[in-house]
Amino acid sequence: MNGRLNGKVNGRVPRYHRIAEALRERIRGGELAPGTRLPNQRGLARSFGVTLMTLRQALEVLEREQLIARRHGLGTFVAGPSIDYDILQLQRFAGDLSAKGERVDTRLLGSRPALGDRRVTDALRLPPRARVLVVERLRLVDGHPMSLQRSFLPAHIGDEVMRADLASTPLHQVLEFKLGIVIERASETVSAMRLGRREARELGCRAGAPAFESERVSFDATRAPVVFDRVFIPGDRFRITRELVYQEVSA
Repeated sequence: MNGRLNGKVNGRVPRYHRIAEALRERIRGGELAPGTRLPNQRGLARSFGVTLMTLRQALEVLEREQLIARRHGLGTFVAGPSIDYDILQLQRFAGDLSAKGERVDTRLLGSRPALGDRRVTDALRLPPRARVLVVERLRLVDGHPMSLQRSFLPAHIGDEVMRADLASTPLHQVLEFKLGIVIERASETVSAMRLGRREARELGCRAGAPAFESERVSFDATRAPVVFDRVFIPGDRFRITRELVYQEVSA
């Protein structure tokens, strides 16, 4: 840390607020990128010329703002962007983030025919081990991996989808504008899990890291299942929100 950030400032603003602001500027300015490990607390306190208690107060401010995350036994890291997900709204992760001003990119990892496992075939109402198309995509926010999505489609739809350029055209646009299939409703379950080796590698995490898995079945106007999605999101990049309205219950 340079002398400008040594924490020795005058004025009525508490010193820990000034330290938090200095670190906040570095994070938002890109000097401290998401995933960067901060120096240990004693070293950080010395660089600012403050006590450990003052330094910890500053870190608590940044943690409440979700700018940093403490990992037990590993240290304190600059937090990456996160999804604030309303489970009551039918929306796409990418579209929701884009609406909030985030720069969202989608990287097509591949598409291939496969035999569906039981969860896939049950969700799509197909015979056991039926052939399906698997489309795998990585969502990135400001260049950082956010979610890994696997979409499974029945073969009769998948064969048509394979003819489209999925690298440049979103799947929902292929379904709607090329095949005339409009998604009108969906059923979704979100569960806690630990990332497998392959999912962790794509998301830039360690294998076994806590994560959320969303399983969603999307239906067309005839209530026929069209797509079964599995989305993997590291636990530190995902929040579930909903708006609650309290109603007075009469005695």
